[in-house]
Amino acid sequence: MEKVLPESVPTRHLSGPLSPHELQQLFAQAPVGIGVFDHEFRCRDVNGRFAELTGLARAEHPGKTLFDIVPAQTPQLLPLFQQLRQGPPRCTFEVEMVGLSRAASPARWQVSVSSVLDEDGSFSGIFLVMRESAQTGPRLDAPASPGLQEMTHLHALRLYQAEARLQHLSYYDPLTDLGNRHLLQERLTLEIETARVNHHVLALLFIDLDGFKLINDNLGHSAGDLLLKLSADRIRHCLRPGDIAIRLGADEFLVLLPAIRETQDLLGLIEGLQRRLHDPADIAQERVRLSASIGVSLYPEHGQTPDSLISAADNAMHEAKRRGRNGYLFHSPDMTAQTRERMLLEQGLLKAIEQQEFRLLYQPMTDLADGHLSGLEALIRWQHPSLGMISPDRFIPVAEECGLIEPLGEWVMRTACRQGQQWLAEGRAVPRLSVNVSVREMRSHDYVERVTSILAETGFPAERLEIEVTESIIQSVDHSLRLFTRLKALGVQIAIDDFGTGFSSLSLLRSLPIDRIKIDRAFVQALPDDKHSRELCRTIVQLASSLGMAVTAEGIETQPQRQFLQSLRCEEGQGYLFSHPLPEPQLPSLLPVRH
Repeated sequence: MEKVLPESVPTRHLSGPLSPHELQQLFAQAPVGIGVFDHEFRCRDVNGRFAELTGLARAEHPGKTLFDIVPAQTPQLLPLFQQLRQGPPRCTFEVEMVGLSRAASPARWQVSVSSVLDEDGSFSGIFLVMRESAQTGPRLDAPASPGLQEMTHLHALRLYQAEARLQHLSYYDPLTDLGNRHLLQERLTLEIETARVNHHVLALLFIDLDGFKLINDNLGHSAGDLLLKLSADRIRHCLRPGDIAIRLGADEFLVLLPAIRETQDLLGLIEGLQRRLHDPADIAQERVRLSASIGVSLYPEHGQTPDSLISAADNAMHEAKRRGRNGYLFHSPDMTAQTRERMLLEQGLLKAIEQQEFRLLYQPMTDLADGHLSGLEALIRWQHPSLGMISPDRFIPVAEECGLIEPLGEWVMRTACRQGQQWLAEGRAVPRLSVNVSVREMRSHDYVERVTSILAETGFPAERLEIEVTESIIQSVDHSLRLFTRLKALGVQIAIDDFGTGFSSLSLLRSLPIDRIKIDRAFVQALPDDKHSRELCRTIVQLASSLGMAVTAEGIETQPQRQFLQSLRCEEGQGYLFSHPLPEPQLPSLLPVRH
């Protein structure tokens, strides 16, 4: 379509689409009045000539309705404009109007009105092209030129698109396209009030992705962003119409569930969400599998304001994560106290490292065939000056979250290796010394170098050191293979701890240089009565045997448990049946003198 341009506008780009700057110039310098109005006929913008015709300053137009600008013509204009909502896309007519700021003679204006439609064809507003006619002159039936109409229409669309984009950015996260904090505050406030008036229950889910930081650190931020987008899509597709998903930041999400009628429906939605988030995903040529810890708060039971509901759901999420992750919990009043304790632990951890408040205990591992000492597992404890002895299940998750797990893990390995070397220097026969390592610690880029440095510093033989890591490390097979291969080159042994509780495929073990599998105590303690536990233990022992791996059963407390495991040809066990964890002074008597 031909473009009609004022002579004063540069035309070097007319061979292609008009730029936003050119459109703005055309709009401003057009010899006719142009006004753009939204679907409520509220002014978005006018040009200078439009302002001259109405008698108002240009800056006074935005925000006013067309009927505020020309109130005398409202009866005449309103029916015509209403027709545009469902009628023809364009109409032309003449009206007699008087400028608002000057007592001038009535002027006859020719007005061409066009609908502005959005991308799906819905009515979004109108734009007007106006020109003043001489009172005695002939009637002008033709609308503004087609080129000018097209230019004006394009400008109107640009305005609406820009406004819609800004509106979207102010309420939605640019990475995931989920709502942001701004949308959360507005919608949560509205939904609380709606629930109050209608006596409905409202649920708020606080979702934190387990293990996301490890993937982000090791596969890169681009892979992390892809995983966040995928997780957002999975959350979105699990929701009902009217539910709202929010990304708070990093790997934290909130889901607002208005009008909960049945508890069972809520539980079904949460469990379905957990299953979907747990599905494997191919990211950056790696197959990864996340889980989610979810905290749940309810209105009005757990809070009656946005902040109180968010805080309650947040506390419940942290407690779910503390209890082992990949689960959900409803808020309870005692979680507030638990949150305070968590803050105390976080604040005290760094000080504890500096002031040497940590200590190691050692739990013997026993050869099930002849009962001799076959290994020692180093176990960390925190001797807090006011809280007393703190077990690792309380402070290790906090250390991981606040970024102190690496210096803490390094202290454990150095202390254990130094102690082991001291026993050797005393002429003791030191068995395999096993150290637990966090997956987050092990995925740091310089982990192998740190192990190498500790072995060199302490002089402890690498072949006597065993690193225990949970099976979640196998999420990334390629990374684990590279890491394990480098550790094995040092002479270090590798054990998979708590086997059977995670989500690794047994077949993945075939491709990894693993020396030992440790059966989780939850299965051992159910022996020999529980059929599922019997079959799982039998399968693990058979698999390990076929792959040339040793097996240690954890948590043995009774003779029937020991006897059943012996019948499966399980080589090694540890648990209270043999010994509790012991402080260092009690160990020399258990270590035979070398000859």
